[in-house]
Amino acid sequence: MKFFAAASIAATFVGVAHAHAVEFGLWVDGKDMGAGKGTYYRAPPSNSPVKDLTSNDVMCNVGGTTAVSGTVSIPTGSAVSSEWFHDNRNDDIIDGSHKGPIVAYLAPADVKPGDASWVKIAEDGFDGTNWAVTNLIANGGKYDFTMPAGLAAGDYLLRVEILALHESDTLFSENSARGIQLYAACNQITVTGSGSTSLPAGVAFPGAYKDSDAGIHFNLYNADPKTYVIPGPAVWDGASSGSAPATSAATTSVAATTSAAATTSAAQTSAAAPTTSAAAPTTSAAAPASSSSAAAPASSAVPTTRVVTTSNAPATSKPVPTSSTAAQPTSGSGQVDANVCMNSYNKCIAQSQPNPDWTGCEATRTACLSNATYNFNMSQRARRDGKFGRLL
Repeated sequence: MKFFAAASIAATFVGVAHAHAVEFGLWVDGKDMGAGKGTYYRAPPSNSPVKDLTSNDVMCNVGGTTAVSGTVSIPTGSAVSSEWFHDNRNDDIIDGSHKGPIVAYLAPADVKPGDASWVKIAEDGFDGTNWAVTNLIANGGKYDFTMPAGLAAGDYLLRVEILALHESDTLFSENSARGIQLYAACNQITVTGSGSTSLPAGVAFPGAYKDSDAGIHFNLYNADPKTYVIPGPAVWDGASSGSAPATSAATTSVAATTSAAATTSAAQTSAAAPTTSAAAPTTSAAAPASSSSAAAPASSAVPTTRVVTTSNAPATSKPVPTSSTAAQPTSGSGQVDANVCMNSYNKCIAQSQPNPDWTGCEATRTACLSNATYNFNMSQRARRDGKFGRLL
């Protein structure tokens, strides 16, 4: 009996890992920019989603407030693709059950959680036949959009996000084992060209998504997908500098292409950037010499001095006590939901940045899983659909 229970939990988490996704990297005008992790992409420690809408992790995923060493050069008006897989290139993309929209945002490079700076530049929802995630899978893991043509040159964060709706019929605030799943990927980019249009006022993460939003609390299985409203603001038109209105319906991908005179200042680089789309990611200034894992960085800005650095992660760091992330029993039982164990593990890793306490966090997760169970209703539906372990 114990063996069966352990095997069930293990099978559940094999499915969880394979159902989820992370960004691998960017393509610019058809040219592969290479693996972004640790170079220009602020990669999270795992492919698990963020579900707490009030968490700072909503902005750039777990650990996403910490800058990495490089940027990708993107000329204004370029065709951009964000490439996604489970963990590595040539993996499956994401489980087909994780239907939902995909969006892309821009913000100044020094944006921090809570800053109303994020401007939506593209979105895809339900196109009348397929959800954006279904089209992502059919497109080999690539989500395609266009960099606004008139955007002022400078350093920005590019945030691409998958919103999976397969558990959004229940709010995370009501049941932490369920809720909409957010997969955000933040990329450090340098926009080049002669554009002069600055980003308008935007929205904040966390803050832009609320439980009351129709696109956050949505029953994928019973509601008409044509009525789905993508959460967040409308797509920026690329010209205006005022606040964008809220969205009113699902749309196909839209990207800004017009330009106008700038009304606010944009982040500028200290030297002229290359204009070719074939430029490979560049490295930048070294990371700080030391820090404490108990505090988040004061700024997430991309360093503007682009020099090669061999600096490694800070040597001094205090591990976060693993007991603070212990999962709580589910209501009415002495067990915890297996998803709660994984959420606690991700929070433990995030809190111990920039030197993750892998050993301590893993010990906490192992202890949690020893008394965990999986969602019975989900397993029933998985058996019905023939996809056991791939719906979480």
